[in-house]
Amino acid sequence: MKIGGTDRMFGGDRPGGSATSAPGQGALATRTLSKRYGSIVAVDAVDLDLPAGSFFSLLGPSGCGKTTLLRMIAGLEQPDEGTILVDGMDITRLSPERRPFNMVFQRYALFPHLSVFDNVAFGLTTARSERPPRDEVRRRVGDMLALVGLEGLERRWPGQLSGGQQQRVAVARALIRHPRVLLLDEPMSALDRNVRHQVREELLRIHSELGTTFLLVTHDQDEALSISGMVALMNQGHLEQVAKPETLYRRPATLFAARFIGAGTFLDVSIVARSPSVVAVDLAGIRFGAEDTGLTGDRATVLLRPEEVKVTDPGAGRVDGRVLTCTFFGSYYELTASTACGTFRLRDTHLHAPGDAIGVAWPETAGIAYESTPAPPAIIEDIAPPGGPEA
Repeated sequence: MKIGGTDRMFGGDRPGGSATSAPGQGALATRTLSKRYGSIVAVDAVDLDLPAGSFFSLLGPSGCGKTTLLRMIAGLEQPDEGTILVDGMDITRLSPERRPFNMVFQRYALFPHLSVFDNVAFGLTTARSERPPRDEVRRRVGDMLALVGLEGLERRWPGQLSGGQQQRVAVARALIRHPRVLLLDEPMSALDRNVRHQVREELLRIHSELGTTFLLVTHDQDEALSISGMVALMNQGHLEQVAKPETLYRRPATLFAARFIGAGTFLDVSIVARSPSVVAVDLAGIRFGAEDTGLTGDRATVLLRPEEVKVTDPGAGRVDGRVLTCTFFGSYYELTASTACGTFRLRDTHLHAPGDAIGVAWPETAGIAYESTPAPPAIIEDIAPPGGPEA
């Protein structure tokens, strides 16, 4: 099924026009969008608002509903409830080819028997009712290949390209008809680490030059946080938090968000005093403050990020411990340390051997306190989101 088009109700393709969407176009919204599969609620009353020209990511573990949500926006799945709006127009029941979108899939779906030029031109040359003149096809393909940095490769076959180059061909093909929104379904998941970094930079540059609205689906938090202006974190079909990347990392709204994003030490504490925004907590006789996220009970789980927890000399920190592991990350070492209060994750610029005695310190109000859930007294979260295809 073909996805994306430039249906006349949205102004159509613009032969001879600029290589960008019209300014202010591409605002995407969903209202109480829901999808069920039998008794399973895959997407639960999701409200999203993507401003025109934004770079927005849907992030979450496998099975959270992000791919189902993207497929409903693309028109590949019909919602059971709710509406999808583009620039204020209801497109919920439009077929995929009539929506002003194009999509880049996990597998780039390049035609192996067509050259790079013909793959990029495919969207133009198959639209018979509005097929541009041959000279315009050449010009627009050339513009797109220049945009994605593939000039001079027009006559190569897909099998002669690297994975990163194939991905850029897919992006060029998706953008050539000026969609109002570009949908990206984990397009970097098959690339190795170094190529992924290069492609991220390319996507940011292309987005900056075109001003087209980009919607990326990914389970890779590094990808989402490094490339997006806004991130929607999904969990079990609903939106857990929608925020800028910095906010999602530094001020996660829920314990799920805190565990999923980044790494951290999670401590089970008692609440001993309250103020309007900070609670005083007790950890095995050690008292300190933590940000209050709306706690109602007398127990809480406190998040401490590794960069907030420091190594000191024994006796100089809040608690003493011994090094369990010490892992080199280039500019720093990440340690785990066993203490009487649990196991901590912390960072230092010096190598420590397992068994070394150290002190563990953190600022008075570095932590964030959440409603407690059943868990061991201290949990080290190495938050690498689960991989694999989404159900």
